[in-house]
Amino acid sequence: MTNKQPFVMQAIVIGGFLIFLYIFFALTTSIYKDYKIESTIRGFESEIDELARLAKQKPEDVLYFQSEEYKDKYAKENLNLLNPGEKLIIIPQEERVVKPEIAIERFTPNKVLTLPNPMQWRDYFFGQTLSVQVKEEAPSKDPEESFNADQESLLEIEEQDEQKSPS
Repeated sequence: MTNKQPFVMQAIVIGGFLIFLYIFFALTTSIYKDYKIESTIRGFESEIDELARLAKQKPEDVLYFQSEEYKDKYAKENLNLLNPGEKLIIIPQEERVVKPEIAIERFTPNKVLTLPNPMQWRDYFFGQTLSVQVKEEAPSKDPEESFNADQESLLEIEEQDEQKSPS
């Protein structure tokens, strides 16, 4: 009989442990389901609040769209209509032409080779061999005139480069 007592006690302990695990599992799943239901309810409540706010706004929008001020504004902006006695004033915006001046600094091989090695590396990584300066001018009335002026400035730059570099 002494052999059966430890086996019975082990069976009771294992059975109790299994019952505990089942109760624990049932409790955690129940808590998780309650949490999901509560979060869904909170989502629906916020959606209801938003819909209630929109429902209160709609009558105000209808009154605004039926008002004379809105009809007048709509007619002026979209239909280009004027009230009797009103005059339309159009103020043209001033166009601005941006004309770049290109200044190119060219290094001759002799000039580069006379620089110390750290200066050569500095110029290689951080040097600006091409810079653009922008001037704003009033637009010319003739587009052909501005095109010719741009071509002339490019020709001047090319002539300067040819004069600087030995043939």
